Amino acid sequence: MTDRRDAASPPRAVVTVDTGADAAAAGRPAFVLVHGIGVSSRYFERLVPALAEEGRVVAVDLPGFGRAKPERPPHPLDIDDFAGAVAAAMDRLGIADAVVVGHSMGTQVAVALAVSRPDLVRAVALLGPVMAPEDRNALKAGALLGFDIVREDARGNRIVIGDYLHCGPAWYLATLPAMLEYRIEQEVERLRVPVVVVRGGRDPIARDDWVDRLAERSGGSAARVPGVAHLVMHGAPWRTAALIAEGAGVRR
Repeated sequence: MTDRRDAASPPRAVVTVDTGADAAAAGRPAFVLVHGIGVSSRYFERLVPALAEEGRVVAVDLPGFGRAKPERPPHPLDIDDFAGAVAAAMDRLGIADAVVVGHSMGTQVAVALAVSRPDLVRAVALLGPVMAPEDRNALKAGALLGFDIVREDARGNRIVIGDYLHCGPAWYLATLPAMLEYRIEQEVERLRVPVVVVRGGRDPIARDDWVDRLAERSGGSAARVPGVAHLVMHGAPWRTAALIAEGAGVRR
């Protein structure tokens, strides 16, 4: 019997931002931005110009989310599927040796990509990583996300809520099990590249002990940005960009 995944086209990530290949030609690094569940690359709007001072910046919408919604796959995807879609987008653009920056569920995708395609990744930045073992149930995850909303600024909430509405509950719920089942604390031990784990000081989802644990198990470093919550790259974009570049070892 033919698997339904084999019969369909591979899930495709849509490139929504590309600041251009001139940075690569000048010997500067590429940064690939991967968003979390329910949202899109739109919430990287403040991080893009900050990281563009360091090198080329590419952002993608994962299959089924944001601008990739029209080509939504007919079946749920797991984290490795999402990582494969990002890898394919990087291959299309000719990007290798990149700093892969994931936020929330995007941290899981970034780790899976670095494990499966080490040729594409020179470092990994994990912003607000999910999920701590004690939070791996749908009700707890939903409650934490709701709690975070009251800590974000109005612009960040407009983007996130708008993207959730655009995504719709069906695809969110189809993806949620993959996020809850992924054991990022085990997978980071397989990484052989620099890792930096960053959280906002007011983030109720990626808490201090969890961030420290991931940094230790990956052999990387942990950093905290005071005064901001889960959307650390939105609340403090230039500080977050500096931590990414420094942690990845690419700061000029």
